Amino acid sequence: MHYICNANGDITWTAYEAYLDSIRAQLPPHVWAFAVDERHYNLDARQSLHDAWLQECRVVETATGSRQEIRQTEIHLRLLGPWHDRLIHLHYLGVRQYTMIQGDSADWHGDLLLHEVRLNDGLIVHEMVFDHGARIQIACTDLRHTQTMLDSPAP
Repeated sequence: MHYICNANGDITWTAYEAYLDSIRAQLPPHVWAFAVDERHYNLDARQSLHDAWLQECRVVETATGSRQEIRQTEIHLRLLGPWHDRLIHLHYLGVRQYTMIQGDSADWHGDLLLHEVRLNDGLIVHEMVFDHGARIQIACTDLRHTQTMLDSPAP
């Protein structure tokens, strides 16, 4: 985390909000809207990513061209929402770099604690920190976010 957590590990929403305002013109409108939507961070919002659980991570290399020589990496993440009433889908296009660290639990990533959107060398970077020290960081050209409701929430 570069803006949400300061050097002492304290959460600093003001610094993050100021940073997002400073890069607004450089982000696609849908990415900026995702990044600034308070519901995606709010502990009480059903749309929050906080406390969501990673269910699936797919790394896909799409191919086009006469010999399938034009390649592009995409990553699809599916998370179970914190209230277990929805699935959160994150689709990263034009992935240039990604890092996934399991953390100290061999069983699972745990709850998503914080996530941050930023720019680095013109790429959109989405960093997620999970319980147990797990981390996912993806640098890409585009990020799509959708949510689908589950028919009946998990108990």
